[in-house]
Amino acid sequence: MYKYFTYILFFSMFGFNLQLVAQNYHFVPQPESVSFTDDAFVLDKNTKVVVPKKFQGVLIPYLAEKFYKDLGLNLTYSYRNPEVGEKHILFRLDKSLSVRDEGYLLEVQPESIVVTAKDYAGLFNGFQTLRQTFPLQNSGTVKVLGMTVKDNPRFGWRGIMLDVSRHFQPKEFILKQIDVLSSYKVNKFHWHLTDDQGWRIEIKKYPNLTEKGAWRADRTGVSWWQREKATAEEPKTVGGFYTQEDIKEVIAYAKVRNVEIIPEIDVPGHSKALVASYPHLFCYDESDANFEVAVGGKAPDNAVCAGKDTTYEFLEGVIEEVAALFPSKYLHIGGDECNKSNWKKCPYCQGVKTENNLKDEEELQSYFIQKVHKIVKAQNKTMIGWDEILSGQGAPGATIMAWRRGGHNPQITAPQNAYPTIMTSYKYMYLSQVQGPTQMEPEGPKVVLPLSKVYAHEPIPAELTPEEVNKVLGNEACLWGEFTPTQEHCEYMLYPRALASAEVSWSAPNVKDWERFQTALEDSHFKRLEREQVNYAKSMFTVYASYALDELKSEAHVYLNTETVGYDIFYTTDGEDPTTASMKYEGHFISPAKTLVKAGLFNKEGRLLGSVTEIRLK
Repeated sequence: MYKYFTYILFFSMFGFNLQLVAQNYHFVPQPESVSFTDDAFVLDKNTKVVVPKKFQGVLIPYLAEKFYKDLGLNLTYSYRNPEVGEKHILFRLDKSLSVRDEGYLLEVQPESIVVTAKDYAGLFNGFQTLRQTFPLQNSGTVKVLGMTVKDNPRFGWRGIMLDVSRHFQPKEFILKQIDVLSSYKVNKFHWHLTDDQGWRIEIKKYPNLTEKGAWRADRTGVSWWQREKATAEEPKTVGGFYTQEDIKEVIAYAKVRNVEIIPEIDVPGHSKALVASYPHLFCYDESDANFEVAVGGKAPDNAVCAGKDTTYEFLEGVIEEVAALFPSKYLHIGGDECNKSNWKKCPYCQGVKTENNLKDEEELQSYFIQKVHKIVKAQNKTMIGWDEILSGQGAPGATIMAWRRGGHNPQITAPQNAYPTIMTSYKYMYLSQVQGPTQMEPEGPKVVLPLSKVYAHEPIPAELTPEEVNKVLGNEACLWGEFTPTQEHCEYMLYPRALASAEVSWSAPNVKDWERFQTALEDSHFKRLEREQVNYAKSMFTVYASYALDELKSEAHVYLNTETVGYDIFYTTDGEDPTTASMKYEGHFISPAKTLVKAGLFNKEGRLLGSVTEIRLK
């Protein structure tokens, strides 16, 4: 906060419009360093934009789209250096620049704006910071304050995972999210393409994966965990999939935006859609096994057989096509939450277990993972798996996504055992959890993951040595799809928590500040999301209400709280909605039992920021 007020004092001294500063200079993620001068660059239709010749084919169309969309400006673009005295924005490569990969130097002077970086990613990221200085209205002329921004990413892996198996999301929605997320310097899009409730990627060798595996019986309106399994006779009308041409389009679109697409094919568990499509991959021919795509909830009989050679032959065909389609060096094979009960009864699995002297089914899973790992390596890919693949004999050479906590410590043990590790803590980074008081949020797990908790996450465990810290590739937030049936709901769960995750992943801890971040959202970034037609949540402004009932006196001690800083809570006990003329919350108060308390959070201008909380003191 000291820096923030220093900037305001600085601009006051030089007579700049403080409202302009407050509106335009709330950076997310917060850069490594920012210093301002007392001059400005006037950006208008006479500005020339110069890019490196090697990037003109991809960078110029992107810049032209954004300058027009953001500001309504049709500028001149070239790879040729500007003439002397020609007002310009220059994107420049300099391999000797003292920044890391994807870092940049942004310099704004009266005659020029210069973005310098060592690579394309740095130029792209520098432009995203520059865009955050633009006003929210298309003005045609923009005054960009003089400044120098030097910035580096904390982590090379800054990811978002989207589960499209539980609820399919169309290609256009995926493109939109990549565009928005990349503007906040997210550079990995982890695409969870297969699970029990749907297979979403076309595999030409195995057409039944999408002809059957992409579709399930309709259970709309029935709670996810209460759904009855499908029958063979029911019509299968819910679902969808991406053709290989769709995926190529997404990959090309993401590449321009410095986003790497990481595919996930989840095996051996979470494979109900797979075994429903090709039942011979199941452990044995059980007459009462249900070979229909799961409709929701837990799916029994959802693991492929670890003992049949045909399982590995089939997966080799899948992985070959996936590897050829995605240019990323990574291929995620899942490996999580495998129900091994059928393996214990399966003659094929038990035969392999005996032949290979495996002591239990955990080692059998390790056998399976290592077999799949060889298939992945044969395609010159690096295998990623959820941290369950560490069990048994592990998977040397793989990359680990460490999600479990509590009785498991993969965030510590994986890097300690020299595994490259991506932090995906379910306690801090599982965005499928609700983000406000459970009674005021859409259906979801009854665990609250507020924005402030996402923002407060520290991905590096204190127990790691410097050498072990070097094994931590980065951080990723995950949105599982059980409770996101629509595009609007999906965005509601993603934003603004994805922005908090972006800052956790990019910014050094010493420049993070919760109050600055929440102010940035209210003053600027919520409006920017609105401009992109993103359905974000305002749950950070919700008041949490609780009470302790004193039955002896028939009264309640009421407590009101909020995760934000610097705002005021006003409340009523007469059934009316609160305003700033209502009672201001100064601390817990006593009210008669059965009273209806209503509370809201207000900013300094007296505007209600979120929804009104209601609680009956029963």
